[in-house]
Amino acid sequence: MTRDETFGGIRELLSESGFNIFLKIKASDYDASVTPERKAGALMSEAKSIILVGFGGSSFWKIFSAYLGRNPGFREKHTDLIDTYTVLNMARAGETLGAAGVRYALAYPFGENALGLDFVALGRLGGAGVGSLLGILIHPVFGTWMSLRAAIITDAEFAEYDGPLEGFDPCPSCDKPCITACPAHTVSEAGWDWQACMEWRLDTDVCSERCASRVACPWGSRERYSPEQMAYHHSFVLKSVRAWFAKHPGT
Repeated sequence: MTRDETFGGIRELLSESGFNIFLKIKASDYDASVTPERKAGALMSEAKSIILVGFGGSSFWKIFSAYLGRNPGFREKHTDLIDTYTVLNMARAGETLGAAGVRYALAYPFGENALGLDFVALGRLGGAGVGSLLGILIHPVFGTWMSLRAAIITDAEFAEYDGPLEGFDPCPSCDKPCITACPAHTVSEAGWDWQACMEWRLDTDVCSERCASRVACPWGSRERYSPEQMAYHHSFVLKSVRAWFAKHPGT
């Protein structure tokens, strides 16, 4: 089995679990774009490629909800449901790689090693999106309604790799409804003031179930998350924000 056939097997496996973003990036290209402590080589010295995995649009939540329905004990045993679900599925992908003789390491944008890799840099390099005023990547189809969930660093090399999006930069020519939609006025032409946003979220529940600016963005509106999914992500982020400020008092 070739490396590309192995990648196809992983893609098929993870697609069944709702993941629909799969991008192949040269490890050397990524390492050249980040600081030394964020390099793939710091996690795996023989790294040749990085497979970026995520989901975009509303389809993931439907598949994930069906999984929860079939496995009621999963919700009872775990608190960070999507994170745990991601780790379990990446372990399955790892088994496929191991069976094919591919060495690999897994990295996530959450948990204790969340800063191991720069997932925004990976997303840009692989074509998952371009920067937006909201501080997150924006995709031509999914808009801001996507989540990069894991990176599989491998010693495999592929025949072809994905690259940055070309000719797509929607924010400069947009009417920017995201700016006026934000009740805390944390989005401007200069971008997103993340600290002011987080402090606002700690003081009020106005944004407890959704981000008004994200909803106002015209890109990918057909792929918008369901209200239930928005509320889940927002409650999870708020928990993380509280934990962060608890560790950095007076910031």
